[in-house]
Amino acid sequence: MCALQSDSNAPRVALFSLRGFEDHVSRSHGYEFEDVICDSLDDAVMFQPGVLPGGRPLMKAKRALSGRTHHAHRLPSGLETVAAGQDYDLFFYSVAHLEDLNFLSSLKGWRERSTQAICWIQELWLKRVDQIPALVDQLNAFDHVICSFVETAKMLRDRLDVPVTYIPWGVDMLRFCPCPNPPRRAIDMLSIGVAHPNTHEALIKFADETGQFYSYETISGRAIMKDFRAHRDNYIAQLKRARYFFSYIAKVERTVERGPQIEFGLRYLEGLAAGAIVLGNKIDSDAFREHIGWEDAVIDAPYDCPQIGDIISTLDEDPDRCAAIRARNVTECLTRHDHLHRWEKVLDLAGLSLHPKLAARRDALAERVKMVEAGLDA
Repeated sequence: MCALQSDSNAPRVALFSLRGFEDHVSRSHGYEFEDVICDSLDDAVMFQPGVLPGGRPLMKAKRALSGRTHHAHRLPSGLETVAAGQDYDLFFYSVAHLEDLNFLSSLKGWRERSTQAICWIQELWLKRVDQIPALVDQLNAFDHVICSFVETAKMLRDRLDVPVTYIPWGVDMLRFCPCPNPPRRAIDMLSIGVAHPNTHEALIKFADETGQFYSYETISGRAIMKDFRAHRDNYIAQLKRARYFFSYIAKVERTVERGPQIEFGLRYLEGLAAGAIVLGNKIDSDAFREHIGWEDAVIDAPYDCPQIGDIISTLDEDPDRCAAIRARNVTECLTRHDHLHRWEKVLDLAGLSLHPKLAARRDALAERVKMVEAGLDA
């Protein structure tokens, strides 16, 4: 197991990361958050597990059993083990799925040596909660649980003995912000992930008729990153060069998985943060209105939208409105959706003071706001 440490001789925060072996693209934003915490927000040490020789079958077996039986935590994790080594004010673990809790046993003493422990759940659907009761119960080992799905957070409050807080994802605004050197928006329409066949066909036709560039997915299946930082850099570069970006309710096509639950995913914030005009679902929920409720944050466009070209053409006829939308999107994200704003909430839950690093990052974000106000399209 490898531990990466900040410049402090005695870090007050310990992070646990699966970046050493979990390389699906969906995890890249979580790893980004971990990097920003260590680099720009706090004095932290990051523990990264490595897989033992022959450990993969053990990992698979534990994953299969962990949701159904409380005895599965006694099974070996398949990872190298290490002791926490010192006392920490806060232990922080951001999990993509609850199955990630299986690997905590490889860090000996994480709970005993941490004054506060917080788990942030990136994705957990209501339908999944009753399928993995043993894993849900493991959350009681933490002092606080954060969930980025508002409806799931409500259910967990009734299921757990510890406080549960809803907090949406954040982004690294110092990377997403197009300033100080706004690139040319050479991608007219950018689609990441699934697209409705009718909307997709209409966009291809619209691009052919107008000479615009429509960039979209051409592969399917499990998407593995060669390097999560390179993947993130490439994705951000595309977003900063896109005029229009599409985002819909989370799991828009996977209706069996999400059931009637309506949540908004990170993709909204990523498009807004990069200054794209976001087309998609304006979600009817208090959480959506609270966090993405500013004017024209999302231009309503149904998932099945054969008339998508008409919506884009109408927007293109009003360049002043489009420029205002882009600037507003970036400014709102700079002032409320950076990882700094999320880490402040984590520290508040843990009862910890703000680290001096936060002041420097807050100043850097304020400088970006001034740049955007001076003219994002200059």
